[in-house]
Amino acid sequence: MTDNNFTSLRNNLAECKISLFGGNLLSYRPMNENQDIFWLGDLNKFDNIQAIRGGIPVCWPRFAEEKLNHQLPRHGFARLSTWNLQSVNVDENKIEVELSLSPDAKYNLNLSARLLIKITDKLEYALETTNHSEEEFIFSEALHAYFNISSLDNVEIKGLSGHQYKNSLDGKIYSLDNDLKIKGEFDSIFLNHVEPVKIVDKSYNREIILEKQNSKTTVIWNPAKDLAEMSPNQYKTFVCVEPSNVGDYCIKLAPHQKHTISTTISVQKLK
Repeated sequence: MTDNNFTSLRNNLAECKISLFGGNLLSYRPMNENQDIFWLGDLNKFDNIQAIRGGIPVCWPRFAEEKLNHQLPRHGFARLSTWNLQSVNVDENKIEVELSLSPDAKYNLNLSARLLIKITDKLEYALETTNHSEEEFIFSEALHAYFNISSLDNVEIKGLSGHQYKNSLDGKIYSLDNDLKIKGEFDSIFLNHVEPVKIVDKSYNREIILEKQNSKTTVIWNPAKDLAEMSPNQYKTFVCVEPSNVGDYCIKLAPHQKHTISTTISVQKLK
């Protein structure tokens, strides 16, 4: 079903909701799960002007406020643009959606993007960039996923231990020696990180498993305070785990070439 800028889909295995504004997968819930996999801010305006807080905003072709492509909006323009719905296919055991985006003429970029979403017993989510120009294009990107959790107090993030990370709050490099439990504001880029990440949530009795492809960095973020789109204390019920290529790991895309960053998300009960 399509309603204005939202598309809601379901079958025997899962249900999901997609916003064409931002190309944002707002919701994904396997039928055997009581809780959504993704978090969404209660006070979002959905005005097709402001970026949507939650789901999987697409940060493309610029991440945060990097100097790279500084003429573009913070986090790029993909999350502020209306994507084109190219195809939808739904049967009993599979949901497939393709979205596309060409930059507004004011950005003067000869690029295009495709989002490919496939849901079976797991979620496969891919962002494809094509450089249509005669020059190399250098860009950063992130799949800015907001994962729904019972509480930060109940969650442990596995798969990051042993890696260095750049703390975006002070610009320094640190090493993580143990599994991550977030206490207070956390905004960091794990460097040269390609391994799966597991979000272990004891209260929801599940672990969310995030695997990624063609991604050399993983961003972990929680602001430790409510932002404009959040109801009181809603910040405590999400953590962002973002497959990305940012900073020194940006993508250098040759003329007429393609690059795809993707993630596979699955859920299993705790034993």
